[in-house]
Order: sequence, then C-alpha cells, then structure tokens
Amino acid sequence: MTTKDVPIIPTIVVAVAIATMIALGFWQLDRAAERDQMKQSMIDRPSMPVADYPFADPQSEALLYRKLNATCAEVVDMQVAGGRDASGRTGWKQIATCLSSSGRPFQAQIGVAERPDAVAQWSGGEVEGVAVLAPDERGFWERLTFQSPERPLMIVADTPKVGLLPSQPSRPEEYENTSWGYAGQWFFFALTALVIYILVLRRRGRDARAG
Repeated sequence: MTTKDVPIIPTIVVAVAIATMIALGFWQLDRAAERDQMKQSMIDRPSMPVADYPFADPQSEALLYRKLNATCAEVVDMQVAGGRDASGRTGWKQIATCLSSSGRPFQAQIGVAERPDAVAQWSGGEVEGVAVLAPDERGFWERLTFQSPERPLMIVADTPKVGLLPSQPSRPEEYENTSWGYAGQWFFFALTALVIYILVLRRRGRDARAG
C-alpha cells in the first residue's frame, strides 16, 4: 500500500472519528477517577443528618446514600419493578412519582410487594430514606451510543408504606462506577475503527494493483 492508495477525505473523516472516540475515552477515565473518590465519601453519608430533597439540584451526586426527606403532596404515577425486600427475597418494588407542595416532581421507592400484579395504594405523605439514583430510563439508542443517563435522586423509604415489605438496603459499597467500562468501550471502538480502515485500505490497494 502506497500513499496513492490512501483517499484524503475518507481518511480525514475516519481520523476525526477515531480522535473523538479517544477523547471520549479519556473523558470517561477522568470521570471514573472522580467517581472513585466520590464513592469513598459515600461510605459516611448514611450516618449524616437527614437533608431535604434537593429540588434545586435533583441530580446532585453529593447526596447519594445520604438520608433525605420530602413530602409527597400528590402521587401522579406508580411504577412496579423487580427487586428484593430486606430479607433478600424476590419481590416487586413500588416506585411512586410524586409532586411536592410546590409542584416539583420526585420519585420514592415506598416498599416491596410480594406479587407482580400488586400496585400500592398510597396517596402521599412524608417519606424519608436513603437517596439512590432513580431508574435508568434511557431508550435503546441512548444506551447503544453510551449517552450518560439523566437520573435524579430517588428516596428509598426506611419505613415501607401500608401493605408493603421494607426494601433491600442500598449500600454505598455496591455503587457501580460504570465510567471505567465506558472508557474501555470507547478505546475499543477507536481501535476497531482503525483496524477496519487499515484492512479496507489494503484491500483497495490490492484491487488497484490487480486492475
């Protein structure tokens, strides 16, 4: 393969794409290091004083695993998702989407039902518990392109609501730092794109010489 076999514009496009992937990989590495440091600070948060739900900054990871409280003035939706109760038995998490007295939304996991068809009948009230990230609601395309999810804090109630079992405790030690994996994926994509393009150029060169 000679320089004559290398098309200029496609090569520039591929080079820009590979450089972008590598840059995203290094960005995820930096984020992963930050998240590892944040995880260390999470360990002490469950024992800190209870804080109000941060409506001004509901995605604040600075409050992950800290005790939060809020008042649910109105329940506008109730989702059911697989999970476990405090004893480790399989159950069905009941996740309420609430509105505060000022009309701001937040989510609260109010307990675990024993049956998948059970939907909690809860009209609202005060809820207090550990802050975790709300469920990942990204679509297929967002997951495929590894777009970071926008996940606000969710309160996992310490005391389950009537008719429900307590939820399995959320432990900061179990916090998963996905940024390391995302970084590896971006670097892998960059390497794959480079290898494929080199193979394409070699085949193009052989075809040109054979012609």
